[in-house]
Amino acid sequence: MRKGLFALAAVGLLATGSMAACGDDKGDDAGSASGGAAGKAGKVGVILPDTKSSARWETADLKYLTDAFKAAGVEAEIKNAQGDKASFQTIADGMIQAGVKVLMIVNLDSGTGKNVLDNAKKAGIATIDYDRLTLGGGANYYVSFDNNEVGKLQGQGLVDCLTAAKATKPVVSYLNGSPTDNNATLFKEGYDSVLKPKFESGEYTKGPDDAVPEWDNAKGGTIFEQQLTKEPKIAGVLAANDGLGNAAIEVLKKNKLNGKVPVTG
Repeated sequence: MRKGLFALAAVGLLATGSMAACGDDKGDDAGSASGGAAGKAGKVGVILPDTKSSARWETADLKYLTDAFKAAGVEAEIKNAQGDKASFQTIADGMIQAGVKVLMIVNLDSGTGKNVLDNAKKAGIATIDYDRLTLGGGANYYVSFDNNEVGKLQGQGLVDCLTAAKATKPVVSYLNGSPTDNNATLFKEGYDSVLKPKFESGEYTKGPDDAVPEWDNAKGGTIFEQQLTKEPKIAGVLAANDGLGNAAIEVLKKNKLNGKVPVTG
């Protein structure tokens, strides 16, 4: 649904825009889509962030965005910055120079994202923040989950598991997302709203609380291993996404705790 909204937002911006259509610069596209209306409507440029933080960018977003643009009859160039800020900027500059009518980005951080959005606006290109809000960026559209609600569901899921296990004053650790991603902030606001009352009442014990730079799963595993060494009695893990959750589970397996300690995703 979110990816459909993303394509609809692009189509809406194309329909209201006045710039001429541009040529099809294939370059080193990660993916492309075209349709009957593409030549007249203009082209959409999409920059995805990486493939390291989550498999979804390659296995889900690339595929479904490509399909959505094809179904909408919109030509699109989809590239992945592979976690490199310089590459992100270079890709954006190329799309702007090629004359895309709409630029959609998943920022690597708000600073880089804002610079790209500012350059697009100077060129008269409409912009969309996809999944991650670029703080101070002022994109024309922002398409995402209700990230605070996502965090609440993560927190409640962990509470449900600990309740089912009849855990007594369980130690709960946090594996938060990247400090540079506003989504991670919103997730934490959500799960804190569920778990903080448990900590304050003494029903739960607050354990280690760490952010994982760039949502890096390998770093997440290392951080959780350090958490477990510091606090061996961890009884629940609030991991901010599936990649970090799986990283924690691998560490739990090595310590023969998998299945005994619930982990969110």
